[in-house]
Amino acid sequence: MNKIYLRYLFICSSIFIFSSCTTLGNLKFWGDEEEIIELPAELISIENKLQIKTLWKKNMGSKPGYGTHKPVLTSDTIYYATSEGSIYALSSKGKEIWSKKTEDYISGALAAGFKVLLYGTLDGELVALDENKGSELWRKQLSSEILSLPVTDGSIAVVQTADGKVTALDLRNGEEDWVYVSKVPKLSLRGTSTPILSNGAVFASFANGKSAMISSSSGSVRWELPITLNEGKSELERIVDIDGKAIVDGRVFVAATYQGNITAIDLTSGRALWQEKFSTTKDLIKSRSRVIGINQKDIVEGFGLSTGVTVWRQEGLKLRQLTSPVNIKGKVVVGDFEGYLHVIDSKDGKFLARSKISNKAINEIVSFSDELLVSDSSGRLISLSIK
Repeated sequence: MNKIYLRYLFICSSIFIFSSCTTLGNLKFWGDEEEIIELPAELISIENKLQIKTLWKKNMGSKPGYGTHKPVLTSDTIYYATSEGSIYALSSKGKEIWSKKTEDYISGALAAGFKVLLYGTLDGELVALDENKGSELWRKQLSSEILSLPVTDGSIAVVQTADGKVTALDLRNGEEDWVYVSKVPKLSLRGTSTPILSNGAVFASFANGKSAMISSSSGSVRWELPITLNEGKSELERIVDIDGKAIVDGRVFVAATYQGNITAIDLTSGRALWQEKFSTTKDLIKSRSRVIGINQKDIVEGFGLSTGVTVWRQEGLKLRQLTSPVNIKGKVVVGDFEGYLHVIDSKDGKFLARSKISNKAINEIVSFSDELLVSDSSGRLISLSIK
């Protein structure tokens, strides 16, 4: 074997090894001080104190895409929109009432109420449909893609676009009422927090780590405050997006950022009541007197609403790619990447029940009364009761 061939073989081998190390960047060697790769927590057997019962399942024919695709219930009708543009109205038993195929790539859906359905598209359009028939009422072109849910109070429809703008439109005809503009950093996560309509105001949170309280009637800003200060050394460390939905409870507003804090603000004074280190991209919920959040390692935490003190931490679902939590009668429900549904006591963080409801990852959970609507990564919609 000649020297040229050996040299060529050595170079090729070296390239393969180093490219493999680059691809498998988490490869560790003795003396390496980097953090060891953590694996998802293995589930430990628990005693089920509640019964999770599957009522019905329905294949909606489309896998979820970008944005938010949550089922929504109004009166006794369930509405669901797929990313590929199909919209369904179902009875509470899962039987189809009507369906509609649109030309849209739906990315923010659905909002329902006041006889109107609302959804947003990747093309930046907000669309209103008649709740009973699915016929289009109006369509409005906005400034950027819509990745979160629209909201309405019966008078206006409010939607946040990916470019940091919050727009209020007349629910009757889609005419623009006002626009609030937030400065978006050059580098941010691809997601948008869902606005909240409460107390005559719109509460919105942004990729710059700030939240704002905006008059719903005029669009005037009552306050705009940082939930987390942008203090990182690199652009990656300075990502402090607020992608999860915040909480408004009485006179208290609570929001949390990625790589930052969870902060409670007094709505009257605009001052911070408490603040704790916490990183998340998921929704916050209130259950009993707790604020429930899931950090970026999928550790579920319960904070005291009035104090911010960590009352409990549940680490049994660590790195299991959890959904945002939902509250159902004082209990916390989350889904994971293996299709398990977990019920946690909001009082102490202990497991109350668990059930494998799908062979696919759970994407979204919506609660009403003592029932749940769950969508999985295959596009299946599942109705469950918890008793």
